Amino acid sequence: MTRFFYSLYNIMIIVINSHKKSEKALSHLLESIQKNKKFSFFKIFIFIGGFYDIKDYEIYTKENLVYIHCNHNSIDCTGLISLYELYEKDEENIYFYMHDTCRVGDKFLDILDSFNGEISSIRINLHYSMNMGIYSQKIINKFGKQLLKYKNTIDEKCRHFKSICILNEDLIFKGDPNNYIFQNFAIEEKHISAPVDYYNTGVLRRIEYYPNFDLYKMKANYIDEKEEILELNN
Repeated sequence: MTRFFYSLYNIMIIVINSHKKSEKALSHLLESIQKNKKFSFFKIFIFIGGFYDIKDYEIYTKENLVYIHCNHNSIDCTGLISLYELYEKDEENIYFYMHDTCRVGDKFLDILDSFNGEISSIRINLHYSMNMGIYSQKIINKFGKQLLKYKNTIDEKCRHFKSICILNEDLIFKGDPNNYIFQNFAIEEKHISAPVDYYNTGVLRRIEYYPNFDLYKMKANYIDEKEEILELNN
């Protein structure tokens, strides 16, 4: 498998965790990133899960966008597992990892641009971060074998793996002794909207805002009046 080197781009690589049925959410996120004048200075890896019929990863590049079709759907961990399998040797890589059901504000790329020095992992929130945040390739490699336990290659088992991912949310963040919370942010009620059908797909999502990264997450999996809302494509 061919790997890539990106000396002309920002040190921080944006990684989007997606699925082949999530085109609407992915397009919405990319549009919000592309509005920023610094967009072309960031390499963006888009890991798209659910291509069970391909033998190996398939990589397509369009300018600074790298689309990677994955022959597994490992829910929140699709991108993390794929980074371990494809880029294990690129130990200097640093990533901002996010899900396709996000959008970003005007300050997002400026914030990513401000990071420098040695980084192991950084989470976005005091409590649960949905595995979103900054990872070094080195820390992903350290947890690689553990991540592979969550690799799902059978569509019928997706809900089972979703439950496992929820139980093991922020696996690397919790296990990394050098992890920290960016700006020590803790989400509060004022940062969370009432549930809305954000993508007009029939799925209610609450919008969570993380001002430390100028990042919005359209979240389908949440607890509402003691009822757990569990969606596969969150």
